[in-house]
Amino acid sequence: MFFSISGFLITTLLLREWRKGGAIDLKAFYLRRTLRIFPLYYTVILIYVVLVYALERHSAAGQAFFVNLPYFLSYTSNLFVALDGRTIFYFAWSLAAEEQFYLIWPAVLLLCRAPARAAWVLVAVAILATVGQVMGAYFAHKVPVAIVIGSLLAILLDREGTFRLVAAVLGGRWAAPAALVLVVACASSSSLPPACLHTALAMFVGACVVREDHLLSTLLTNRWARYIGEISYGMYLLHMLCKNLAAKSLGAVGVDPDSAALFAATVVLTTVLARLSFKHYESYFLKLKERYTVDR
Repeated sequence: MFFSISGFLITTLLLREWRKGGAIDLKAFYLRRTLRIFPLYYTVILIYVVLVYALERHSAAGQAFFVNLPYFLSYTSNLFVALDGRTIFYFAWSLAAEEQFYLIWPAVLLLCRAPARAAWVLVAVAILATVGQVMGAYFAHKVPVAIVIGSLLAILLDREGTFRLVAAVLGGRWAAPAALVLVVACASSSSLPPACLHTALAMFVGACVVREDHLLSTLLTNRWARYIGEISYGMYLLHMLCKNLAAKSLGAVGVDPDSAALFAATVVLTTVLARLSFKHYESYFLKLKERYTVDR
């Protein structure tokens, strides 16, 4: 879902900028992404370096972390770091794939000179990536098909003719919950190819934006959903630190660290720290980011 939303959102914003000014300011785009992603990411990596050195430098997982550190620092862990038992900071593969999307896709969009041509590029990439995933697990994290299909959705909705076609399928008030049911069904099946789930995710995103008064709009626009959306980046980067801290704290007072209490404690601690990070650290860089935001 993260990839589907990201592909759709970033491509939509790029297309709007292109249509409004006749060009895409790549420098401003990269600066906005850098100010949003880099500060907290590298701060968290520094925390991991200190903690792993202090607590895990003699363990196999700790030594592997320092071997993998160049890939974490360069956003290439999805290409070179495998999940082999306990792999510290492995979850960062998804952000690595996202950063590669940010780096490559705006330039490709410009080189295509027309959204329709870019759409065919996306179709080709989606087919190749899907075939690669079916052929072997090695390709699973290399080119996330969901982000490609999300980008393709953005192009389809940006053109009047294709917008009408998509709206005919996803424009009903029932379409969003129906697409969500389809997502759950695809995610629950072990026999369907991954592309089915990726397509269902894009359909869910499309159903939520084609018609905003759909049957799930109250759930997706309530105060708590917006709150989690605001601090979600911090939650993503801090959740494993919070889980480990919660597990050690619960174990110290005799509570089973594998119980539901661990989940509850992790959620609370992650939410609190992510909120503090957003309010007192990330917000500074977000204000700088506004200097390079196109007026839409």
